[in-house]
Amino acid sequence: MSKTVYISIAIILIAIIAVTNVSRQIFGEVDVPEQSREFVIEQGKSVKQITNTLIEEDLIKSDFWFRVQVWLKGKQGGFLAGRFELPENISQSELIKLLTTEAKQETREIKILEGWGIRDIAIYFENLGMFQQEEFTELVGLPGFFGSADNDFFTELTGQSRLLVSRTAAAPYEGYLFPDTYEIFTDSSLKDIIRKMVINFDSKVTQDLRDEAARQEKNFYKVLIMASIIEAEVPNEEDRAIVSDIFWSRLESGVALQSDATLNYIIGGDSPALTLEQLEIDSAYNSYKYRELPPTPIGNPGISAIRAALYPADTDYFYFLSTPEGETIFSRTLQEHNIAKNKYLR
Repeated sequence: MSKTVYISIAIILIAIIAVTNVSRQIFGEVDVPEQSREFVIEQGKSVKQITNTLIEEDLIKSDFWFRVQVWLKGKQGGFLAGRFELPENISQSELIKLLTTEAKQETREIKILEGWGIRDIAIYFENLGMFQQEEFTELVGLPGFFGSADNDFFTELTGQSRLLVSRTAAAPYEGYLFPDTYEIFTDSSLKDIIRKMVINFDSKVTQDLRDEAARQEKNFYKVLIMASIIEAEVPNEEDRAIVSDIFWSRLESGVALQSDATLNYIIGGDSPALTLEQLEIDSAYNSYKYRELPPTPIGNPGISAIRAALYPADTDYFYFLSTPEGETIFSRTLQEHNIAKNKYLR
């Protein structure tokens, strides 16, 4: 045989071997090790992260060909979070089908209330027997303590949220842990739950709301701070737009907000009547002493308070107080306000 024929045969054999190897990579069965019979996909994992875990547990040989199959089947967004029971032998095609259709999982509900701050959420998780308070605050930071959050986790989440931005702040997640009822896996990690809250915040704050902040030339983070104060100060939704107008007017006039809620936040209290000594505390959260917004939100506001912060009413009120019964009394002048205090707060 000529040299050309030998070369041709060699090329054909190499091609057959290559095709066979690719076919095994794509269609071949996997012998599932005993320790990998139960496979877990955590909430929020990407196809790349899932593929890396499959490689680590020796369930697939090639991440490239596995992802090619996922793409060909149109299953990029179809993987389910939960636990999966894998058989002894399974093809990659069957594995993809199983991981996108047959999750077994136990769930529970948690309810984060509007206005709760980091301390409140930490106590809530501990009372449920889920996590210790310190576990939560080690991840999200402590109010007033700069650099106390887990920087690596924060950096990871900034890549998944349009509104959570890298910055140096005490408790950088405050304001972004959206209050809502969540269904979570019973074995969800704390990071999974925090991630779910932040992503939920990102989806609830619509493009229209973000565009409105830009139209008003307001930094959205400052809007969020204002919303957290409104949430803490006013329980009645119909009064919030008026209080928003009062607070924005005070800032524009260079007058202190004089919000008990901001000072209570940093001292960890809930008193509706602060002492003279407390009113002298030198803190950026003391809105009696400093005539500007506090440096961070003072809790996690719901969408109603966020909308109130963005859409204040147009009034000539400059003062308000809340009665022990929860009614909000508005005044135009300091004289009217003092009369209201004598009437409702004696």
